[in-house]
Amino acid sequence: MLNKCEPQKILAHLHRIEGQVKAISTMYEEKRAIEDIVPQVLAARASLGAVTKMLINDKVHGCFDGKQLSSKKDLEKLVDILFDVN
Repeated sequence: MLNKCEPQKILAHLHRIEGQVKAISTMYEEKRAIEDIVPQVLAARASLGAVTKMLINDKVHGCFDGKQLSSKKDLEKLVDILFDVN
């Protein structure tokens, strides 16, 4: 479980995902085999999942906006986000 704020790590991960998506687009434009493209799409999706966890961690610990979850309303919002993720 993540427990510390690492905004640079999140940004680096987002930039990596951006590169993955650009590579997928290029592969598609070049009419590469679907068997080559799909694993790249799945890898990008897994990377997005990892970033999602990092962002939720940041929210829980107040890293993003300086506000830790403190009320029932805050927790309900987080639960709603988690259900949207899955």
